[in-house]
Amino acid sequence: MSWSRVVTTSLGVCLAVIAAGCGQAPEEAVEATGKVPITCASDDARDAYLTGRGLFENLRVTDSRQYFQRAAEIDPGFTLAHLALANTATTNTGFFEALGRASEVSSGASAGERLMVDATLAGVNGEPELQQQLLEELVASYPEDERAHQLAGIFYSGRQEYDRGIKHYRRATEINPDFAPTYNQLGYALRFAGDNAGAEEAFQRYIELIPNEANPYDSYAELLMKMGRFDESIVQYQKALQQNPEFIASYVGIANNQMFMGEFDSARETLATLESRARTDAERRQACTWRSRSYVLEGDFEKALAEIQRRYDIAAETNDLGAMSGDFNLMGDILLHAGRPDEAAAKYTESVALSNNSVATDEVKEAVRRNHVADVVRVSLARADIDAAAEKAAEYRQQVDVHQIPFEMWQSHELFGLIALAQGEPEAAVEELQQANRLDARVLLAEAKALWAAGDDEAAREVCTRAAHLNALNQAPQNYAFARAEALAMLEQ
Repeated sequence: MSWSRVVTTSLGVCLAVIAAGCGQAPEEAVEATGKVPITCASDDARDAYLTGRGLFENLRVTDSRQYFQRAAEIDPGFTLAHLALANTATTNTGFFEALGRASEVSSGASAGERLMVDATLAGVNGEPELQQQLLEELVASYPEDERAHQLAGIFYSGRQEYDRGIKHYRRATEINPDFAPTYNQLGYALRFAGDNAGAEEAFQRYIELIPNEANPYDSYAELLMKMGRFDESIVQYQKALQQNPEFIASYVGIANNQMFMGEFDSARETLATLESRARTDAERRQACTWRSRSYVLEGDFEKALAEIQRRYDIAAETNDLGAMSGDFNLMGDILLHAGRPDEAAAKYTESVALSNNSVATDEVKEAVRRNHVADVVRVSLARADIDAAAEKAAEYRQQVDVHQIPFEMWQSHELFGLIALAQGEPEAAVEELQQANRLDARVLLAEAKALWAAGDDEAAREVCTRAAHLNALNQAPQNYAFARAEALAMLEQ
């Protein structure tokens, strides 16, 4: 499992916690260790925090949270404990409350710790240039800190700048060859960069370093799934569960292998086991998410919607408006794919209303409203109202150009590509789509259609094959499901 599956991407880069000394002046701690210090008032708080950090870095997120809670209770001014509570929050409300507290108390922390909190806030608030600046400052200030380099690597990999991410991961392994978490991140970056052999080597080293943890087997299994080696992948996921039967991500992985093999009932049985093991609302919601994917892959949209309604109902029990907003948006996506644009438009509107009343920052609420414009473009395209779609796409691009957030820039190119395709301009569509998200099967499928329309059958088949066999978890769960069946059918023609 990668960090991108730990924290919702709309909340920015997932910042793993960094440690060195405690109970010293920050400058003294840096001189003594060469690392970003942990500024706290109690050895007991520090010990609890470090225990949680060890679990967190091995992707045992739910297990780690109790230790971060204990650290914050012992020392209410412990900045990194509050940041860790944000990164392990099971609800949007909990995330924003913990991050707000981390920011409030960070004046008493070291410069490095403040950089971490500020970088997280910049990511949440849609300020990528500032986030990059803060992370580069962190690395420059603590060049011998492997965790600082890992954070920079996560940032660049999230932007699909894999070469820059890999550079930081390699530096982290040079600083500390036995720092296992970086091999996990390195493996994912190499995989996304197309170096499956290098990724396999990194994951095998990860397993070698911590063979008694579940996540190394889980990450290797995900690579095997990506490569279409489904039976081998399931074996590795089972090894992960032998280490930790509550490692939820491995149930997700097994279920998706089963889906890709067409064994949908078996996949849902696996997800029922996940739900029986779930310890938090977030884990229970995961079972609904992936069951919904299974139904989308089968073309049963009513059952897919029912599962997202179950997700919504779980969030409603704690009045987690941010999560509920996301669920309405996902319902809209499913309805749109099912050919019901009017119902989709209503769900998208309800999503924005919930977000506006949530505890999210003003910047996050603004981003939701901004991306609602993109949803309106998709609805207009589904209604075959190309003029309205073009008008709204231009409005969206104007807003996106101000913020320069990679996801939004990719989405803007995707929308213009879809409009060009609908207007019978395949060459223009290809140009736009090739600047969109290269990990989104919907984008690849649209590009394949444009290439076919442009008469480039060989390139179209290559791109369509990538869309059909993406075998991915690391994107919006339904996007691959929306595109996979159509891509497979196109390849058979």
